[in-house]
Amino acid sequence: MIRQVGAAVALTFGGPGAERAYAILLLLGGAATAFYLVMLPSPAVGGLSPAALRYLTPWLACAAAVLGFGFALAVAINAGALTRRRHAAEAIGIGGLIASVLPGSLCCTSVVPSLLALLGLSTPTILSTTGRVQSIFALHESAFIIASVAAVLASVVLAARNRTASCAL
Repeated sequence: MIRQVGAAVALTFGGPGAERAYAILLLLGGAATAFYLVMLPSPAVGGLSPAALRYLTPWLACAAAVLGFGFALAVAINAGALTRRRHAAEAIGIGGLIASVLPGSLCCTSVVPSLLALLGLSTPTILSTTGRVQSIFALHESAFIIASVAAVLASVVLAARNRTASCAL
């Protein structure tokens, strides 16, 4: 698995299209990491705000870097595979992105009440249910972040399989 990821990275960043791969990694990875640096500590302030940076811990900063640059690496590897093989799976990194955004957005923000309102629930039901749902994410935030990191790393492995398989044609 590690050998396959290494081979995919070498193919992506050492062959044709390397400039595009570096641009994806640096630009998308930097932007995604900046987003995660604000998003991961956001439950402490109740929403996405630069004020959340005051609550950034080394653990959250490392998780933000892995999530941001891991997602960008999966996208860069997939972009390299798409140049070789047109029927490659394009959504491998999207699952990692969605999984990495969910933990911070479901705790202490308006996402859960909004989803409940979209389902047509009444205001008293929304008010009584929201806290219970959000508390699950607040109490187990570390586990959700670890699962998100695992999902992003899995998307890198799947992208690497996709990239190295395209060379065997």
